[in-house]
Amino acid sequence: MDKITSEELLFYGAIEVNLAQHSGSVYQTKINSIDEKQFINRNSLLSFEYDKEQIIIPDLPADLIELQPLRDREQILPEEFCYPLIKTTVPSRLKGIVSGVRSALIKSKSSKWYRLKGCGDNTDGFTIKSISNSNKKLTIRGCAFSHTTYRELFMTHYISQLLSQYQIDCANTSIGWFEYKRQIDDQIQSDVPVIEDKHLDQWSNIIRCCILMETLGNKRLSDHLLFGIEQLFELIICDTQLHPVNQSNLISLFSAERLTKSEENNEQLVPLSTWFASLTNQLEPIDYKQTNWLDLSSHFSTKIPSDVIEDRWKTMWENQIENLNNYLLRQDDSLSNLLCLLYKRIGFECGSILGLMHYHRISWGTYTDELGVHCNAHPNNFVIKLPTLTSSFVLAPLDFDMSFTEKTYRTNQMNNQSFDEIIRLEVSGFELTLGGDSQASTGVTSWIDLTDYRWSNVRWLLRDIMLIEFQKTYDQTIQNGCINSMDFISNEQNDVLYSLIRLALIKTMNETG
Repeated sequence: MDKITSEELLFYGAIEVNLAQHSGSVYQTKINSIDEKQFINRNSLLSFEYDKEQIIIPDLPADLIELQPLRDREQILPEEFCYPLIKTTVPSRLKGIVSGVRSALIKSKSSKWYRLKGCGDNTDGFTIKSISNSNKKLTIRGCAFSHTTYRELFMTHYISQLLSQYQIDCANTSIGWFEYKRQIDDQIQSDVPVIEDKHLDQWSNIIRCCILMETLGNKRLSDHLLFGIEQLFELIICDTQLHPVNQSNLISLFSAERLTKSEENNEQLVPLSTWFASLTNQLEPIDYKQTNWLDLSSHFSTKIPSDVIEDRWKTMWENQIENLNNYLLRQDDSLSNLLCLLYKRIGFECGSILGLMHYHRISWGTYTDELGVHCNAHPNNFVIKLPTLTSSFVLAPLDFDMSFTEKTYRTNQMNNQSFDEIIRLEVSGFELTLGGDSQASTGVTSWIDLTDYRWSNVRWLLRDIMLIEFQKTYDQTIQNGCINSMDFISNEQNDVLYSLIRLALIKTMNETG
């Protein structure tokens, strides 16, 4: 893997994994149209047969998409991709970056970053496991399948084209795919280890695939940014000896219906969680500028946290703290306002992107099959991008292998709801996770219990601001089919907001996403 800068490690990940070569084929594709009808498999049949009584693979309620590989490669892929790659415990000069359980990232010698989605169940290959303790039917883990591969590549291109009209990036760009096969006759000659997945003998008619895409990042909105920001609260100090949070001012921002007695102190009122307020229609706009809920002298401590160990992260930490604190000294601005702006921005970007998808009648992937209930519309399907000149958005969406449009949606025994009902489910599920319901989605896993009730109250204030902005922006976008400009953040504020983002990502370096 090419040399990686500290900035890249921060936004793409720093946990390495060995990569080996595997026999099989590497295919490129080029999608020249967003007309889904051109890519529909008219037979509506998978290219392989399998016994549904014994093994289960994803079964989307939509027409099948089929892509053709390029016969002649119009561009030469990086040399790293001359053969399919798979994660391994075998020592290798070829390294990737861990991305969740079944994926990896790799920086090529061309300095481009690629996502390998489906290159092994951790380092165990393409394991075959029971669906659950209660369902003993089997499924294959760690790979993509031909039908989900084609869908991911097409829908990523389709959604990317829609969002690019508004200078919004998708996190991934479709390139092609790997197909893993047992070694037949030609021996791979390479200084990279070559392995053969032992599971390919089982259900060998089901081809294991890995989706290949260029990518802009890997750190996720919930597990890295929001989880990290909430770990920064306790590092905020002020010039007085008092707590930075003015409890009475903060509580005054909430309506009486939102308040309840603290479990630790019955005389202390605290706000109900944002997600519960949204669920019970108690969420109300907050004029956070009307009161100083955080002491005006508040800033970040210059002491480096004990969990920031490596020198490179200590240096970056000090630089971001200095940038933030210097900004607060020289500008007529406050740390409370910066935090509110960041959360408002997240709400605006999420509402804009999900609103545009739903306006164009695209589901992110909400349906039921024998593998379970699926909903890809959650905050961890946004990655945090490095700052770019081409897009003002911090967030970029990804993970469209279960996405489908209204035109190709087909009801079945497990999915008989209308497309409008699917859209409503996605919005309500997204609102719950954005509002802090840590149990609402299996795609959102990281959560911090704030022991200081005052910082817990700040969490719900900021989550309120974020969710209210999401709802407002989503409603405007779904009604108008376009987005407003993000004119509430100045260039200088944008610079220091990225310092906040970097601090959050340093705090969550060990979260693999």
